[in-house]
Amino acid sequence: MRQTVVLAALAALALLGLSCSPPAGTYYPLSVGSVWKTESYALRGTTLAALDTVMTGTEVTTALEKATHSNGKEVIKFKTESTTRLKNPDTTRTYTSYSFLREENDVILGYSTLDDSTADTVLVQDLSVGKTWNQHGVTYTVVAEENVTVQAGTYKQAAKVKVPMSSGGFSYDMFIWFAKGTGLVQTKYEYTNAGVTSKYHKELTEVTIK
Repeated sequence: MRQTVVLAALAALALLGLSCSPPAGTYYPLSVGSVWKTESYALRGTTLAALDTVMTGTEVTTALEKATHSNGKEVIKFKTESTTRLKNPDTTRTYTSYSFLREENDVILGYSTLDDSTADTVLVQDLSVGKTWNQHGVTYTVVAEENVTVQAGTYKQAAKVKVPMSSGGFSYDMFIWFAKGTGLVQTKYEYTNAGVTSKYHKELTEVTIK
């Protein structure tokens, strides 16, 4: 459940069709009325065949309102509406999730409910190269600053973060990019295991930051 909250929160992170230099401020804006839209796809194939699209998806995340957690701290309530389309079997799934976020000591903390007693670390605000932090036993590492172009625009000096992942005993790296004043702008991974290549791409398509 906590991993779902963190991933949903990370989705809530972006100026439409603009070329953006890194402004001063947070890598994860917590401002009511902000909206982020993303699109994603997954590809899969063998070494003997071209990669085939096995999944597409869209996501809309909105910072709805301020709220008060049971611990007395002010949080921002986020709503994420997701649609996932699977090719085999041909299925469309829609679901809605909520998360509650706040910043404390330059760390973004996330809760699954207003009564959740334990906060998850969603992100740190210092994303300089070499910075690391731990989340659920996984070490996140900022490995570079790169210019990233997605449908929402070009973001200069976005922080590239490496996230070690595993599936069925196989390990690989996922990379996520954060832009100052915007949030999460791109997610990618690609690996080959037992002759099968899997590729995932998610990018920001539209964003309004209040």
